[in-house]
Amino acid sequence: MTARPSSWNGQARMGLGWGEFVGVTGDNAPHSHHAVQVLLSEQPQPLWTAAGGWQTVQGAVIGPELPHQLGSNGRPVRLVYVESHAESGRRLMTALDQGLRVLTTEEVALAHHALSGGEPPDTALAQVLSSGSVRINTPASDDEIERWIVALPTVLPERLTAAACAYQLGLSSSRFLHRFRTHTGLPLRPYLRWRRLLVAVREAMQGASLTEAAHAAGFADAAHFTRTFRRHFGLAPSALMRMASTK
Repeated sequence: MTARPSSWNGQARMGLGWGEFVGVTGDNAPHSHHAVQVLLSEQPQPLWTAAGGWQTVQGAVIGPELPHQLGSNGRPVRLVYVESHAESGRRLMTALDQGLRVLTTEEVALAHHALSGGEPPDTALAQVLSSGSVRINTPASDDEIERWIVALPTVLPERLTAAACAYQLGLSSSRFLHRFRTHTGLPLRPYLRWRRLLVAVREAMQGASLTEAAHAAGFADAAHFTRTFRRHFGLAPSALMRMASTK
């Protein structure tokens, strides 16, 4: 591996259920997150995953919770993060092998073309990269739980217990937790951490300081937000906030 630059240089943006980075990646560490991640590059890109070790790819779909790390060759990449509980995330998770799918040159070209059409990136990618094959370990859909998720406020209450959530749907706590995990593929508490992370990132991208963004999303302070962000993406949020653009 060649030496990697110490900072990320490009643009980042977020929408409902997705995040995107376009530019040159810098230092990060092995990490995993709940989102499905799509990597696209015009040139070969170093990628390490727990499933396949270091390899060079031009495109890949990285499944949720799969430890991975991006190398950098100084060339731009496009990274799209999609919430795995969403329909687009489910479709992107088809044809994963041990949590990873390396894309062919033709699939990379299709993905780049789809992203130029003006649709949200999660929708565009799901349309061209989903597979007709049997899904591998994808969560089962639950319309009632999905409606509850969609109705959650942008800024979550400081304490949102399983009992309170279950009460809203007229379910026992154990039944709610079972159905929630079956639908999202994630226990309630980690899922809520991810939602708060998305809120904090969006606030920061709209001009809030890290402290303001952390408090708006329900984190104790900026340090708590930073630790959580680093655990999910492998770098500090300040690395992306400097280059963020809103949509």
